[in-house]
Amino acid sequence: QSNSLTNESNTVPRPSSPKPTGVKPKAGTPTRRSMAPYATSMMSRENEASLLGKSVLQSTFSDNPRFRPDLDISVIKDRTVIENAVEPERNPENEKMMVEMETFLLAYLTAKMESNTAKLKAEAETKILQAMEEEQSLHDEVKEKKRQYLLAEKKRLVNELLDLQVATLTPVAEAVGQFTKDYKSFATAVDTTRHELPVKNFYIDGDRREFLGNFYVKLISTILKTQTKKKTQNCTDADSIKAFKEQLELSSLVCRQRIYVQQSTEEEQLGSSRSRELYCPKH
Repeated sequence: QSNSLTNESNTVPRPSSPKPTGVKPKAGTPTRRSMAPYATSMMSRENEASLLGKSVLQSTFSDNPRFRPDLDISVIKDRTVIENAVEPERNPENEKMMVEMETFLLAYLTAKMESNTAKLKAEAETKILQAMEEEQSLHDEVKEKKRQYLLAEKKRLVNELLDLQVATLTPVAEAVGQFTKDYKSFATAVDTTRHELPVKNFYIDGDRREFLGNFYVKLISTILKTQTKKKTQNCTDADSIKAFKEQLELSSLVCRQRIYVQQSTEEEQLGSSRSRELYCPKH
């Protein structure tokens, strides 16, 4: 039966000290910190060889007595002698130095992590502020463009209404010009015959009642003619007003249809998401 010899040095390797930059160590020269574990392991191996003595055949060892084989194989004896080697003494100063070094490394890593975290946090805050400023500028730009669009739409509607009024009132303006000319002529005639108008008493030849009867008949006929003309004119005016209302309604429907077509075209060009942002801005 073969067993592996498990006597090895229990010393813990220390972290290597930082070396100055630009200075290369000589090849084949062990460092100061690596010499202690190496010497301890060599001493433990020599002690194991001396403790075993003649219990194990010398042939099981290699040519160099300082190194032991991994397996203890003996064809003469059935037993393998395993004796525990003496544990090396612990050095409190070394352990303290190792603990201090580990504490220093832990503190350094913690400080490094905190520094990196602070840098990343500052960068993230800067990027967030930039994104917020960009979003605010875009929101202001969209608001300004929406205001300009509404103003242009209002101006367009006002211009269309003015064009409609001009087209409708052009013939009326010609009639008003003729009426103004006639009124000026009438005013001139009245002003010319002003001294003859105020009459209190006048002479009636013949029977006064007959004169009044004839005057009444003529007055009635004149009033009837005037009323007939007024009625015809009123009917014509009513028809004109009705036609004007129908024309206005038709024009309004045409304008509304044009607005709907223009709105649908612009919504298709902008896209559904952009149109939703314009109609329902986020505050």
